[in-house]
Amino acid sequence: MEMSLMRSYRFGALPVVGGRSRQKSLRRWAVGLVGLLLLSTAGRALAETWAERLDFPAGKKVVVLHATELGMCYESNVAGERLLDGGMVRSAAAMAPCPWFNNLVPWCAEHPQAEVGLAMTLNSPSQNYRWKPVASQGLVPSLTDPNGYFWQEPLQTMVNATPDDVERELEAQIALAKSSGLQPTHLSPYMGTLVMRPDMMEIYLRVARRHWIPAVVVELTPEHVERFAQAGYPLPDDVIQMMADYPLPKVDDLQFVPPGDSYEAKKQAFLKVLRDLSPGITQITFAPAVESESLKNIAPDWQQRVWETQLMSDDQVRRMLQGEGYVLTDWREMMDRFEGAAASAEDEKSAE
Repeated sequence: MEMSLMRSYRFGALPVVGGRSRQKSLRRWAVGLVGLLLLSTAGRALAETWAERLDFPAGKKVVVLHATELGMCYESNVAGERLLDGGMVRSAAAMAPCPWFNNLVPWCAEHPQAEVGLAMTLNSPSQNYRWKPVASQGLVPSLTDPNGYFWQEPLQTMVNATPDDVERELEAQIALAKSSGLQPTHLSPYMGTLVMRPDMMEIYLRVARRHWIPAVVVELTPEHVERFAQAGYPLPDDVIQMMADYPLPKVDDLQFVPPGDSYEAKKQAFLKVLRDLSPGITQITFAPAVESESLKNIAPDWQQRVWETQLMSDDQVRRMLQGEGYVLTDWREMMDRFEGAAASAEDEKSAE
């Protein structure tokens, strides 16, 4: 799964700064750091999981079903709203720079129980449906193509973006959400761009910490560090320390709903993902949408999006997730447990 997602970035000829050697070096960083979001549970050591730290029932597969890319279009909003109303999907993320973000915000205000975070967006990948930064025109020039739109490919952003522009845009997206009445419950890195370069990853974690909004990142264990080194992608000490110093909850694994050539094939692949989960907290990300002619024009993967919406109300999927061994959660509950545990520890310390 890791390499299939990395291939989706199409490591081809890109407009870059610094020549071939810099491009080769940055590509290597991309593979390694995106892996921090794609660490497989295979071979996970029996270290304490975040599920255990947050006092979920021992040995359970704790699952965050995470609907992403809300705000991208009307069809994604409708699907996301229906799923969040349905009860099984408890977490979603919206894209503040996108054309239909403002359409989503009133629904969020009317449904304060619905958890909606922000997919921190630095790319506009479609050929014929584009969006621009939230920050005022000209304030983040390194994030845009000659027409003022976000770069299409994560690697284009990776090799061109300046740290100041990245942080300015992330802050602008959070400010827009809050001023619109949406209080984001978590932050996620759209297309993995924010974890493709160490300084960008540091900004992502720093912004999350500044606003005390958890960022979607995977716990980096010593076993993970060793596996990266053995695979030829040694992580520098500063990256390891950065992850260790980040204080907010993490997940133990991150998965994506796999593609399929038919609905049934996709469902069976997803059921296998669920069966193969290890104990701990796993976020499973998908991009829902309802079918329309407009969606077919703007999203080449429209069929996968429609099927992913269908999956989340499929009786067989629902029965599995309601069965013994699974617990559904969301980032709001994770933060409540995290802050409650911290308060309890402080009380115990004061009582000594």
